[in-house]
This record gives sequence, structure tokens and C-alpha cells, in this order.
Amino acid sequence: MQRRDMLKALVGGVAGVGLAEFSGEAVARSESVFVNEEPVQKLSKGYEMKKYTNADFYKDGVFQEAVAFEAFYDMFERMGYQLSDSLRANPNFWVADFGLGDFENVGMGGIFFFNDKEFRYFGHDIYLLPGQMIPEHRHVAAEGLPAKHESWQVRIGSIFNFSEGGDPNDPQALARIPKSQLDAKAINCYNFKYMQVGDQDRLGKLEAPHFMIGGSEGAVVTEYACYHSQDGLKFTNPKAHA
Repeated sequence: MQRRDMLKALVGGVAGVGLAEFSGEAVARSESVFVNEEPVQKLSKGYEMKKYTNADFYKDGVFQEAVAFEAFYDMFERMGYQLSDSLRANPNFWVADFGLGDFENVGMGGIFFFNDKEFRYFGHDIYLLPGQMIPEHRHVAAEGLPAKHESWQVRIGSIFNFSEGGDPNDPQALARIPKSQLDAKAINCYNFKYMQVGDQDRLGKLEAPHFMIGGSEGAVVTEYACYHSQDGLKFTNPKAHA
């Protein structure tokens, strides 16, 4: 099912299932240029995640969704995150490379639990692989409703949450943002917060550009928001699409 079709199907509101807690012993993490990036979670004992690359995610230039799901399931296993069989089989669990051909670095997965236009609320879990970026975007008024406002809570792992402004020459920001997006000049956001388990943040102002990047162990992030209109979703990168 295409994401646009799935969103239309969710307008009436879809019930979701709660998240399981995670457990296990901490394992060694990869090096980071950020001296303040501390271990943020306990991972499943003795399980090392495979390093997936674009060579895995694309075949003859075609995005391999099945491999993308495999990568997320692998990440969940490493995290000790339990996704029920019913949710694994649910068409509302989606993956997207946004047509950019760089899923190793730019893309996401997620589940829309609710998207209710009548009562204007939205519940979403965001899944990010290690170092994976959601393309910079903003939300504008659409379908007769105001621009979407949203907030986020890190449930497992960590993220770098980018917002409008900042220094475009900041070496720490530039070290995190994928080269494909810098080369495309598709970035307006250089301010960022490093967020760990339990940390919360919200969109600073309506229609402001923003994006997030998964930390070195990936992330599960819960989003709380107004109704999500696909027509109101605007990407900075002109090649990006949902």
C-alpha cells in the first residue's frame, strides 16, 4: 500500500497497540564525534546489528522495501523492542526512502496509530536506523485545516533533533547531516538538540522546517500531533516525495 493511500484510509482514526518495555545489558557503541553523546539504552545481550548499506536497500535502482523492513526488525531485536505479530503484518507499518535513493542515510519507518481529521489528532511511532535522517520538511495549512503542530518523545535510542537557523558552518551539524542532502542544498536547519530516552521536544513554530536524525543505535520516537495532511507536507529537497 502506498503511504498516501494508507493516510487516506486512516482519516477515520485507527486504534493502535501499546509499546513493550525493553531490557538487556549495555553493549559497546560506535565512536561518535560528539563527546556528549552518552550510552542511552540497554540493548539485547550478545546481539550485534548487521550494517545495512544502500547496496542492500537497492537492486537495479529499485528500493527494496522488504530489506528495509528486515533492517528495522534487526534493529528492534538488538534493542529488545517487541513489535507484535499483528503490527508487523499491519499495512500501516510503512517504510519510505522518499524517492531519494539513499535509504542508508535518508529515510524512515513508522506506524500511524491514529490520524483523525474530524477530531484533529494524530499518533505516530517513528523508526530511524542508526544515523538515518528524515528529509527536512515543514507542514502548512491544507484540507481546510491549520498547519500541523507536533511534539516528540524518544522511547528507545537517541536522536539529533534539528530546527530552523543555526550556523551552516557548524562542524558538528555538518558531521551528522547526510552528504546527499548537503550536496542538494536541501538544509535550512543547523540548530540541533541531542535527545535521549524520555526526552521531549516540540515544533518551535507553525510551518517551521525541521528534521531528525537517528543516533548511533537508532531510535523509536513517539510523535503527538494534530491531524496529518499529506497535502500539507512540504519537503525542502524538490526531489523528495512521500
